[in-house]
Amino acid sequence: MLRWLENLISQNALTPEKHAKRSLNELRMELYQSEQHLLEMQLRADYYRARIVFLEEVTRKGIEQVSDQRKGLQEVSQALRPGLKLTAAQ
Repeated sequence: MLRWLENLISQNALTPEKHAKRSLNELRMELYQSEQHLLEMQLRADYYRARIVFLEEVTRKGIEQVSDQRKGLQEVSQALRPGLKLTAAQ
């Protein structure tokens, strides 16, 4: 019984290698979460930059000119974007 208990303890003992393996997995997860957080923050920064540029243009040019300019850009981008062409079956 004592020998069985010694074998069990020795097999499940936390060796430096096991500890390193466990720590490596934890650190990889932390790195992944940090990278995801960084991407989210970059997206937020881009969003706020775009809002600031828009509001500065509205302040300088007026809402009508900015709106007309943005509509023109949307029409051009939609014309360049390939889409589904629906045809009526006869």
